[in-house]
Amino acid sequence: MNIPNHLRAPLIWITILAAGLIWLFLPLAMQPYWILVFGAVLAIGLGIIGLSVHRQRRLRRLSTDVQLSAMRELPVVLIVGPYAAAAFPRSAQDGVLRREGHAVWLLVKTPEELAATMSMVKESHGRFPDAALMPVLAEGNPDDAVMRREFTQWRRALEETSRNRACVLPCYPAIYACLGARDSGSDKSSWFGDVIDMSIVTPSMDNARQRLQMIRRQLDQSSLTSSQPGRLTRDALGQSVLDWLEDTALLSSIAPLANTAPFALHGLLLADIGYTPTRAGSWTRWLVRKTGLQPPATSIVSEPLPLPEVIPMRVAQTKEYRRIASRHATQHAVAAMAVVLAASFFASGWKNSQMVERIASDLKTYWDTPDEQFNAKRELLGVLRGEYAEVQQYAKGGVPVGLGWGLYKGGELQSALERAIAAYRPPPVVLTLDSLSLFDSGKTSLKAGASQKLQDALKLILSNPDKRILIAGHTDNIGSSDANLKLSEARAKAIRDWFVAESSLPVTLFAIQGYGDTRPLASNRDAAGRARNRRVEITLVPDVKSH
Repeated sequence: MNIPNHLRAPLIWITILAAGLIWLFLPLAMQPYWILVFGAVLAIGLGIIGLSVHRQRRLRRLSTDVQLSAMRELPVVLIVGPYAAAAFPRSAQDGVLRREGHAVWLLVKTPEELAATMSMVKESHGRFPDAALMPVLAEGNPDDAVMRREFTQWRRALEETSRNRACVLPCYPAIYACLGARDSGSDKSSWFGDVIDMSIVTPSMDNARQRLQMIRRQLDQSSLTSSQPGRLTRDALGQSVLDWLEDTALLSSIAPLANTAPFALHGLLLADIGYTPTRAGSWTRWLVRKTGLQPPATSIVSEPLPLPEVIPMRVAQTKEYRRIASRHATQHAVAAMAVVLAASFFASGWKNSQMVERIASDLKTYWDTPDEQFNAKRELLGVLRGEYAEVQQYAKGGVPVGLGWGLYKGGELQSALERAIAAYRPPPVVLTLDSLSLFDSGKTSLKAGASQKLQDALKLILSNPDKRILIAGHTDNIGSSDANLKLSEARAKAIRDWFVAESSLPVTLFAIQGYGDTRPLASNRDAAGRARNRRVEITLVPDVKSH
């Protein structure tokens, strides 16, 4: 599939960013294993790079002659704008047409002639012209304000016409300047910027200022790859021409004209023609005023402006242009993968820190909560168990992309959660019975009717087979402490014996303890307080071995 050049970079970025970052917006439970996402991003990026490298190698094997043979006729290029006449000889016989290189060039002197010229080409070739070249002479006029006005007048005149609005004519402004004396024995000009390629039917998304930056990069690259003083001077002067265009706002007058129907800006060119076609003009004056430097002195040559190469291909672009596009695809792929990695590392670090902070806070709250706060302790235990299940799932099923990339801290938290959960001891169950409802005063034998009250306690014991039973007897302070201590222990033993006899439970499951009057619940100064203190407490304690 042939994807337009201006869509390749956005598609590369969208594809790689979607493959690497869309998962971060899903809940952790729905995110894939981070290694899989990393592999997908790496595979897509390497695939794009591999295709770009393969394309460059294939382009090296293509022959420009073979590509040119695909053309059955030469393209027609109109030369337009206020300085179009400078590209043609002054002879009246040959003043409107040039056949040079792989194209036919036609002069359009005024905006009014444009419609008639396009119609003439349509009748003779069966199609409208293929492109338009708009010369811009750096020395075209001593006053840059006059130059701006000339391009503006052309644009306004075009806007007033309505013919041929349906035809889109690719337009290439070309800046002509003398950046250095022509090399000895050479009559070729040096060109920078875009190539006039007939196969590009979709205009570039870049505006004139962005095309200008592309020429700057080409000049910088030329300076880096050449050590010849003349080349360095040429490249520096080329940069100054571009500065002049922006500083004098000429670019702001040229670009609108190049985008006025039927024109559509497709590229921008800079030509070092090696001689001065006219006397010193706006650029020289600007350069002297800004830097105090003079362009190289050359003799004025009265000859038509040189014309750029035209690639009359309809099936493929130029090799060099496509190599540049392939290199750009590789650069975009690498940059997009770097963004994915940086964003993923940042997101993973942030989410890991949140998880560590959350679990560490829950663990601290759990350990700081006293065991006596049964309900709060039990609720916190449920939270820790949920977090333990979460980190255990990651350990078994893989770390999600939002926590991965080598930053996952769940392993350390898992062991801390295990220790906290293992240390939990359920609170004991305590059942308190009134001693006088079970025993007569001062007696250790169960009285009639006591069995009914002990049945409820037995049911509770049988429903908790994993618990051990502590039976503790308590008395008031009536009588001696030794007698009360023996009385309380004897009553606890009597209750234990009843449980064993009624349920066949092993006696080793029970523990008895007599406290006498040492642990009162209330004051023994009144009858109500003494009644509360005369009690038997049956406590169900978790069995350590079964926990």
